[in-house]
Amino acid sequence: MRHSIKLRVIIVLCFTLFIFTEVYGKIYLDVYGKSLKKITIAVPHFKSERANKLSIEMSDVLNRDLEMSGFFIPAPQTLFDRELLEEGIEKKDIKFNNWRSIGVELLCKGMIQERNDEVIVDAYVYDTIDGSLVHANKYRSKASDWRRSIHRLADDIIFAVTGEKGIMSSRILFVSGYRGKKEIYVADLDGYNIQKLTNYNSITLSPSVSPDGKYLSYTTYANERPNLYIVDMHTKKEIYIDRDIGMKTGTAWRDKNTFAYSFTSGRKSTIYIVDVTTGAKKALISGDGIYTSPSFSPDGKKVAFVSDMHGSPHIFLIDIITGETKRLTFFGNYNVSPNFSPKGDLITFVSKVEGSFDICVMNIDGSNPRLLTNGGINDSPRFSPCGRYIIYSTTQGNKNKIAIMLFNGENKRILNFTDGDETQPFFMP
Repeated sequence: MRHSIKLRVIIVLCFTLFIFTEVYGKIYLDVYGKSLKKITIAVPHFKSERANKLSIEMSDVLNRDLEMSGFFIPAPQTLFDRELLEEGIEKKDIKFNNWRSIGVELLCKGMIQERNDEVIVDAYVYDTIDGSLVHANKYRSKASDWRRSIHRLADDIIFAVTGEKGIMSSRILFVSGYRGKKEIYVADLDGYNIQKLTNYNSITLSPSVSPDGKYLSYTTYANERPNLYIVDMHTKKEIYIDRDIGMKTGTAWRDKNTFAYSFTSGRKSTIYIVDVTTGAKKALISGDGIYTSPSFSPDGKKVAFVSDMHGSPHIFLIDIITGETKRLTFFGNYNVSPNFSPKGDLITFVSKVEGSFDICVMNIDGSNPRLLTNGGINDSPRFSPCGRYIIYSTTQGNKNKIAIMLFNGENKRILNFTDGDETQPFFMP
């Protein structure tokens, strides 16, 4: 029997345990190491007052979320014998020795109650080494929205293990469509609750959302040329439009009121910074050729961008106050699409490597570049708000699909949203 959880984690117990009160016994993993040693967790089918499929579906969704996180190995249901399955959900009812004997390190138990149009889940997570309570909480939702509760439970378990909230409750913004018609959609990370946000019956691209979730920005060809729009997501009111003749792409937000984008007309390109509340616009950098794909550093003081000022597209960094510019990439002849990690330690980008377009990361000074993908066409990488994941588009057969991986390239997953060609993913705040 392995006691690896004791070696890999530090448990901080909450000694005042009150039923249904949110409790976190924080277990810290080295989630930013080069390679992660995963924890085996058991999620037996939740108990229920009624005999229906909901208990099975809930535990299955939770298992998929935990496995997708990259931090857990969910134990298969076939591993649990009748004695384990018939246990209660409270500590006094559980024989932790039996769970440890089959290699389980963490155990999640749940009870479902259905009241009219409401579903209530009482969830407990235990460390099987000593039976200590790692997490406990009550989750309420409408019957039609129970998946959101399970995603929240998964995020809470991830928080208990890593000290940082998970992304399983995240909504993903992306572009999808066929041929000359592409629109912007949003969906849950697991592909459910898909919503179409634009309906121009044209090509709509480059979506991004302000940090407070209030404003949606995008470029659309609806009026036969690429115009930039900033829309209030609550009122649907257009609050900023750039209709000047030229290409407008690549919006990036510094804060809830300030964004940057690239404007190209003829041979000249300019990266502008705009105050969305006043409409005031100023040029950050401009010149002949390419100046595009701005990305703000977490402190808002610097912008990574792409330029061909030295002959081919490379990534540069500019100080907003001083205007001092530094080249970050020197390998190969094609490096584009930079995006800062919210932690401020890494920049992800796309590099052309032996005919393929691969996702890479480097330190913010350009040092230590490394490949995360290996072949094919991969594009539009963006960090998750926690900085632990990168979402991107990748070729699958003759289509582009959205994929996700850990920041070190491990645990790659294809996400399933629509049947269309999917590109330019973005984590909703």
